[in-house]
Amino acid sequence: MNEKDLSICHRWFDDYTNGFHSQNQETEKNIILKLNHTYRVCDNITKIAKSTGLRRIDMRLAKAIALFHDIGRFEQLQIFGSFNDRITVDHAALGLKVLGRSGILKDLPGRERYLLQRAIWLHNKFAIPDTEKADSLLYSRLIRDADKLDILGLLTLHFDERAQNPNSALDYGLDDSNVFSMEAISDILQGKMVRIAVLKNLSDIKLMYLSWAYDIYFPFTLSCIEENGYMERLIRHLPADPEISRAVDHIKAYNEKRQRAFI
Repeated sequence: MNEKDLSICHRWFDDYTNGFHSQNQETEKNIILKLNHTYRVCDNITKIAKSTGLRRIDMRLAKAIALFHDIGRFEQLQIFGSFNDRITVDHAALGLKVLGRSGILKDLPGRERYLLQRAIWLHNKFAIPDTEKADSLLYSRLIRDADKLDILGLLTLHFDERAQNPNSALDYGLDDSNVFSMEAISDILQGKMVRIAVLKNLSDIKLMYLSWAYDIYFPFTLSCIEENGYMERLIRHLPADPEISRAVDHIKAYNEKRQRAFI
């Protein structure tokens, strides 16, 4: 992707998202939230890609993927008033429909268009298929790391300030209590990410975010998570319980092993 193509993508993104601003205070807050999230993911993917030595031409494609990865969120919020894919639509699939309707990708070379669309499709899926080809695998890993890095920061701040600055869209309509699901604990103890299907309350959501440790690909991302204390801050918002402690200790041990492997 050349600079002109990337500039066209940015102009289209600005024009498209400008149409979603709202007089409704709650809606506008969430539009701004998603815009700022997108800009930070663009910054994250640039830093992660640089840490891997990615070529400049490939880095521009990575930036375009980051710019468009959540483009479906705006229509999702407008139609459903929610970011919860479980009760609305798959926002990646909706985003690809938005891009398809717009024609913004039609002049890109076929392979670049495919890689961009494939990375957007995979950015929110539970896992990348084992059969994914090397170039698609790289971009999918980049966007997943860049996205998770910002979401962890965003949600950690949300839970830190939730009492003073509530946002129901970030709670996904789940119960705020000290209960948790043993299915979530079991997933973590098996070295797996917590499945969305087992989420029943906010404690499960927090456990799911902790379990993202199993799906981080690049040393730069892991170091950013560690430096910002995202995991420790999330842990502070979990109930005091022996089963929670077991799960937390399991994730901490895994992170320490990964960090030693990256040294």
